[in-house]
Amino acid sequence: MKAAIIRAEWAPRPDYPLTEEEQRTRMARVGSSVWKHPRAEVTTLPDPTPGPQDVIVRVAAAGLCGSDLHFFETDAEGYMHYPGIARFPSVPGHEVSGEVVALGADARYLKLGDLVCLDDMVCCHRCDACRRGFPNQCENLDDVGFTMNGGCAELLRVPESNCWNINALVERFGSKARTLEAGAVIEPFTVGYNALFECAARIKPGAYATVFGAGSIGLAVIQLLRATGAAKVFCFEQNAGRRELAKKVGADEVRDSAGAAKFVLDATAGQGADVQVECAGAFQASLPEMDACAAIAGQIVIIGRAAPRAPLSLENLQTKRASVVGANGNTGYGTYPNVLRMMAAGLLDPTQFITDRFRLDEFAQALAQAQTRQGGKVLIAMNGARG
Repeated sequence: MKAAIIRAEWAPRPDYPLTEEEQRTRMARVGSSVWKHPRAEVTTLPDPTPGPQDVIVRVAAAGLCGSDLHFFETDAEGYMHYPGIARFPSVPGHEVSGEVVALGADARYLKLGDLVCLDDMVCCHRCDACRRGFPNQCENLDDVGFTMNGGCAELLRVPESNCWNINALVERFGSKARTLEAGAVIEPFTVGYNALFECAARIKPGAYATVFGAGSIGLAVIQLLRATGAAKVFCFEQNAGRRELAKKVGADEVRDSAGAAKFVLDATAGQGADVQVECAGAFQASLPEMDACAAIAGQIVIIGRAAPRAPLSLENLQTKRASVVGANGNTGYGTYPNVLRMMAAGLLDPTQFITDRFRLDEFAQALAQAQTRQGGKVLIAMNGARG
């Protein structure tokens, strides 16, 4: 099969406390402290075969995410910016849709020809975190496109339990091809849903909301807030093209982040924002503004990823009974089926912010386009996806 593959140099920083497990598995817990000089190429790999509980998916489309971009953005020493778990060489791509073309011997819930989207988090279901009901904090997590081969390939082997059937979305989107395109952009909505309704959990209809960053997760969060009754959604984004997309998907006001706190306080008659979502990973710029316009009992929800420490006024948060909530992952808690139900009902539409499509052979061009951060979702389209 044809696939894009990332290679990088294993070079733990001198001050990084490398564990025996990391050394043994070559899976870094903090990728930005271990992997340097990343590079990618499109090559040919052996076709995968399913294990007993796996399926083989003929990939239709794979989205490029901000996390994928962080693989290739490096510091002065050549270390990648991505701060999460990572193992190379591997095929990127965790936002994936496709068609089931082979079943493992013990697969029982999917059938050949089913259209599916991917839950990328492969949890062990045995560790303390999993057994306590926190699958996104799995201590033995494998992550499709990060520590195991992902969807920027013609074929993908993945556990059956990590696939969600999207056949019912064909009626919603009108064709198989358009459904598969939508399917590749479901993952950002599940990340947003987990953050808003599982991790934050106090969000109520009528809230004043801010979203910092209008990449694909930020755009998904805007739609989720609008669909569940936010009274006002204010988006702050530096890029003009993305500001237009934020308006398109339902933000009431879209501006760059300069003076964001004053704008929110003025727009809410001094009450501030009840829920604020950081989707940019630009903590030095965003968090002081979010802190300054937090409402009484407000929640600041962190989805964006970045290694630097962040400035906050704890006194302000204490006096307002406000909180900062960390959100990671997208699996469990009914997240995928609920997002799919909302999509089928017409409340969410991932196709609104797909702006660029490339063939797998054009992976380098697709990556370059995504790195401009000028538009919306960049897709690698294969095997029958539209475009």
